Amino acid sequence: MQDLRRFLLPVALGALVGLQACGVDDDSANTDASAMTAAGDEVAVDETDHADDDHADDDHADDDHADDEGSSGLGAHEHGTAEMTVAWIGGDVAVDLISPTFNVFGFEYEPTSDEDLAIQADRTAVLTSPNMIVIDDEAACALADPVGTEVERDGSHSEITVAWLFECENPNGISQIDASGLFDEFPNFEDIDVEWISESEQSSAELTPTETGVTLRG
Repeated sequence: MQDLRRFLLPVALGALVGLQACGVDDDSANTDASAMTAAGDEVAVDETDHADDDHADDDHADDDHADDEGSSGLGAHEHGTAEMTVAWIGGDVAVDLISPTFNVFGFEYEPTSDEDLAIQADRTAVLTSPNMIVIDDEAACALADPVGTEVERDGSHSEITVAWLFECENPNGISQIDASGLFDEFPNFEDIDVEWISESEQSSAELTPTETGVTLRG
């Protein structure tokens, strides 16, 4: 059940904001539909005329697809940086962090030596401790689940995803999230880009070793 909530919380918030931002009245929708029908007749003729050209383009697309299959599956990233998303509905707050593993372990290669394996285990234990992400005391929040982590590797690059899910007894007390624990324990972090969203607001911020808090209410 908790895994389902961890998935549904950001999805539900995204859908909510999308509906609020993209509302369209019925008259506009009907007008657009008529215009699209008329335009569709012209497009049908054009598609017939250009069928041969599209076939040639498909041949090039196949070549491009073959090239893409040989590329890295991880997006480009920079040591010292990370991305965080914060989403909440009512008293449920989900926090996700995506970071190069260098920021956490000090390396990106897959550990094989006893020393590197010990470093990874120790750093993971610290990263998943309760005080890495802190929400206002008055919100009375506690972790609903153990903190989850997942490491993805592709060649010489690797990323770690960390997921926190909090339950807060006093949702009205939620106003700020502090990540000073991350910067204190993991000095390789230089800046973290944050995107946050609630049922009524959304914004972005940047965390640094000297600015470790995100204000969640405008």
